[in-house]
Amino acid sequence: MSAVPQSLPVAMSLPASRGLRWCVDGLRLWRRAPIKLLLLCFVPLLAESVLQLIPWMGVTLSKLVVPIVLMGILLGLDELARGGRLRWSCLPDALHRRRFLPLLALAAMWGMGVFAVQQGVAWAVYGWPALDAVWLGHVVAHRELMTMTFERVLLMSGILPSVLLWLAPCLFVLDGLSPWQSVCASVRTVLRFAAPFGVFLLVNLAAFALMLAVHWAFALVLLIGPWSVACTYAVWREVRAMVPAPMAMD
Repeated sequence: MSAVPQSLPVAMSLPASRGLRWCVDGLRLWRRAPIKLLLLCFVPLLAESVLQLIPWMGVTLSKLVVPIVLMGILLGLDELARGGRLRWSCLPDALHRRRFLPLLALAAMWGMGVFAVQQGVAWAVYGWPALDAVWLGHVVAHRELMTMTFERVLLMSGILPSVLLWLAPCLFVLDGLSPWQSVCASVRTVLRFAAPFGVFLLVNLAAFALMLAVHWAFALVLLIGPWSVACTYAVWREVRAMVPAPMAMD
C-alpha cells in the first residue's frame, strides 16, 4: 500500500459537473458485475437487520460490523477495476488486509459517526423517545414514531456526514492511512472539491427522497446500496489519480 497526502494540492480543482460523472462512473462499474455486486451489498443490509434484533447492543454492533463488510466489498471492486473479478469471498477481506483494532476504529468513526448525527437530529426533533426507539431498540414502546416522516428524518440527516466521510474507507483499506488520517483526509478533500461533491450530495438526497416518497419505494435501497459502493470506489480512484506520485504525510 502507498501513502497518499492528507489533502490535495490547492491548485487542483474539479468542475461541479464532475459530481454527475461520478454517479455515472458508479453505474458503469456496477454494470461489470451487476448481479454479484447486488447480492454482495444485500449481505450488509441483511446483517444490519438481523443484528438490530439484539436487545440493547444490536444497533451499535450493526454500525461496527456493516462498515467492515462494506470495506471488504470495496477491496473486491478494486480487484474488479484492475481487470480481475469480483469475488464472493471479498466480504471479509478487510479483516485480512488490516489489523483488527484500527479496522474497528475506522468502523466506529465512520459507521457510528454517521449514526450519531442521525440520532442527534432525531433527538432534536422528537426528544428521548427517538433515541429509545432506534438506539436502544424499544420501537414497540413508541409506536407514534413508526411513520414515514420519522424514517425520512433518520435517513436524510445521515447523507451529509456520509458524503463528508465518503473517501475514508478507501483511504484506509486501499491507501493504508490510519483511521484518523482517513477521516480527516476525506473531510478535507470533500471541502476542497465542494462543487462536485455538492452536486453528488444533491443526487444522493434526490435518490433517498425518491426512496422515501412512497412505502413500496423503500425497496430501492437494494439498488442504492451497490450503486453507492461503486460510486465510492469511482470517486476515490479519480481523486487518487489526480496525485501523480504519493507524497509524505505530515
